Amino acid sequence: PTFKVARGEGYQYNEKRTPSYTDRILWKSAHGMEDNVVPFLYEPCPDFITSDHKPIRGGYVVKMKNATKCNKKPPKPKKGTRESNLSNTHERQVNLLISNIKCTDLPIMDSELLGGLSDPYILFVSYPKPLLWRKGWHSTKIIKRNLNPVWEEDIHLTLDDTRCKDDDGSLTLHGSMLYMTVMDEDFSSGDDVIGTVALNLNNLCSELNISPSSSLNANHVQETVVSTPVLRDGLEYGMMECTISSAYLTQKETKGFLKMAKRGEKVRSKTRKKSLTNIISNFLRL
Repeated sequence: PTFKVARGEGYQYNEKRTPSYTDRILWKSAHGMEDNVVPFLYEPCPDFITSDHKPIRGGYVVKMKNATKCNKKPPKPKKGTRESNLSNTHERQVNLLISNIKCTDLPIMDSELLGGLSDPYILFVSYPKPLLWRKGWHSTKIIKRNLNPVWEEDIHLTLDDTRCKDDDGSLTLHGSMLYMTVMDEDFSSGDDVIGTVALNLNNLCSELNISPSSSLNANHVQETVVSTPVLRDGLEYGMMECTISSAYLTQKETKGFLKMAKRGEKVRSKTRKKSLTNIISNFLRL
């Protein structure tokens, strides 16, 4: 036991005080990188003599991953040219269709004067930033006064992978993340962050044929069901559920992909252009 020990080297205990274990070391890896942190040391410091509590120390092996490199955006071919038509028709991009989106047990963010509830919406933020940034972040609609919102809409995201390719021209998403940040609209003091669900884009697209050497079907659609806590500062602020369908498609193939929207609702791809999007970028260190 490392607590309620006599001040001095080693471990001597007072018979009138029951010794106890009180120490914990907590760590958390990003989604899809759970195997990158391996503990190899957990031990007390017996020579610490100025307190009745022996401190604990830990050691970890951390495997580093190279983040996606964002190259300079290549110039677009002039409109109406053969190169432009071929580029728009045949180039493939990673498409994400996010459906069945709902949150449960969100916290109350508004004062009682404003109804004592929340006005949630979701921002879709990427790391690196250029993957999804379009003069703003894509977002859902705002649902007024609801702690268990269900969005009757599907969100279509297209990754700008032209600046995220290896030297051989193949797309790489290692180290890339999708942050689904739940916000509360607040006109009086500015919108507030409720919490975030962080997902590894490389995991969401692991079954796709995004490499020239891959033998997978180019039109394959990978489906991921998400059910995870909404986190802020390590604490849970409700749950988020959704289904994410991903595919590596040409512009023509994308039209058929979007027909997967199950409700027949209009697929939303608009962005929020408020200064708030810059605040979120800084918050996530983009």
